[in-house]
Amino acid sequence: GGSKGGRVTRGGGKVNGGKGGKKGKGPKIRPDGCTSVVLKGVSYEATEEDLQSLFQGCGQGPCSVRILTDRETGQPRGTVFLDFDPEDVEGMDAAVTKDGAELRGRWFRADYAQPRAV
Repeated sequence: GGSKGGRVTRGGGKVNGGKGGKKGKGPKIRPDGCTSVVLKGVSYEATEEDLQSLFQGCGQGPCSVRILTDRETGQPRGTVFLDFDPEDVEGMDAAVTKDGAELRGRWFRADYAQPRAV
């Protein structure tokens, strides 16, 4: 039973998951002034500890992990921000390479967070 046509990326993640909006070709470009990585589609069971341990090998590791929750219900929204030291460029670059990684049974997207306009 060989699966035909399913290229596997080096992380073992799925090649472009689902609906193709942006083409995920080549390395992502880190915006100037970026100090955070945003994760989307994170499992609702994932804890800050899970995320810290998953990303601790990325440079110095994230300084803080912010799991966004719904204001009404307090439930996680599946979006997480990892804040890095502004000097820790390697950490941010390593974190976005985990795009398509799996945590608690769900795989998530990882990308550079756009810095807030000052």
